[in-house]
Amino acid sequence: MHILVQNLRMGRGNLLGFGLGLAALSLISVMFLPSMQQSSQELQRLLESMPKGMLAAFGVSDQIDLFTPEGFLQGRLFALMVPLLLIIQGVGIGSATIAGEEERGQLELIAAHPVGRTRLFLEKLGVLVVALLFSSLLLFVSIWLGLKAVDVSLPLDHQLAAVGGSFLLGLLFGGLALALGAWNGRRAMALGLASLLAVAAYLWNALTPLSKDLAESQKFSPFYLAAGYEPLRNGFDWGYTAILLSVTLLLLALGLLRFRQRDIGV
Repeated sequence: MHILVQNLRMGRGNLLGFGLGLAALSLISVMFLPSMQQSSQELQRLLESMPKGMLAAFGVSDQIDLFTPEGFLQGRLFALMVPLLLIIQGVGIGSATIAGEEERGQLELIAAHPVGRTRLFLEKLGVLVVALLFSSLLLFVSIWLGLKAVDVSLPLDHQLAAVGGSFLLGLLFGGLALALGAWNGRRAMALGLASLLAVAAYLWNALTPLSKDLAESQKFSPFYLAAGYEPLRNGFDWGYTAILLSVTLLLLALGLLRFRQRDIGV
């Protein structure tokens, strides 16, 4: 656990700053809920006048009622903003932990010690998981406190399901960046490809419902698997959760297998 602890200690400032920033942004968003509901008629007319394609690009669909607490939080936070921020955090950490250190010449020094490749990979993965869990915990607490402050009641397990879905998206694309970096040691490639696939997955989820021929394919998007089924309204969907975890574990396993075989200069 030495590598995990050392990495977390070195990055504790960034970790704390990101988590608190995400929590503050989410808390402020929740506090707008009463004013949103009070202005529902005017805002509804405004939404009806806007093109569906533009609304879909921001995660707003006909199935989401933005004037209910569940719909407001889904549209304001969990359709785009929260998953995007956790993906940014995950991809940033995933691409930096192995590939970034290898490019700086630091990974060879670590691997020269009596530390197996598997242990090294798993401890770097642990850094990613702990960072995302910390941010997700602060996010959950901020939303819970915000709902208490505006006197809105939502089941705790539904709140946890929404936060958990965003955590899984961050883990999926962060794990992809980690696996790509372990695969060939190039941070820019890992960062760029993981980010590109995240954007493509979001557009897939947001825009395919606009086409009758493509609408059903939305259910294969990672964003739909994480939040498209409206966890704030319906709670956990363990089938979708299992699919996201399985894909993430598969990507990580492929990255680990390659990392164990690849020459990194030691």
